[in-house]
Amino acid sequence: MTTYQHILVALDLSEHSLFVLKKAHELAQQNHAKLSAIHVIEPLVESSHLAFDGTISTDLLPVQDEIEASAKKKLSKLAASIDLAEENQLIQIGRPADTIHQLSKDLPCDLIVVGSHGRRGLSLLFGSTANAVLHGATCDVLAARVND
Repeated sequence: MTTYQHILVALDLSEHSLFVLKKAHELAQQNHAKLSAIHVIEPLVESSHLAFDGTISTDLLPVQDEIEASAKKKLSKLAASIDLAEENQLIQIGRPADTIHQLSKDLPCDLIVVGSHGRRGLSLLFGSTANAVLHGATCDVLAARVND
């Protein structure tokens, strides 16, 4: 069996995040591995919010900052439940799967833990983050099944 050195847990900060975080923490303890937690915020300021001259509509920047501050608070509260150091609590803005893939390479991590709702049909076709992380990762991925 593989021994993991650095585990990255991706959290959506939903009601299921504590379960996913505790699962990742348990794995980190079993493997004596470092644990990092990431929450990725999708940017509000996309090309659809550009003015005609290509500049960013600045009225969305304070909203993005508020979302980021709220996410930091929520992640900090979750991290406190397992005594995860602040330097291992990461908030980034971007496309979730792409950001998680890049961070897993940069750290580097050998396991990514994500929560999975096990959706079927159209919700599966239109993409879950867990599915996107699984199919683009360069390391192992554990999808922790959460109950809806």
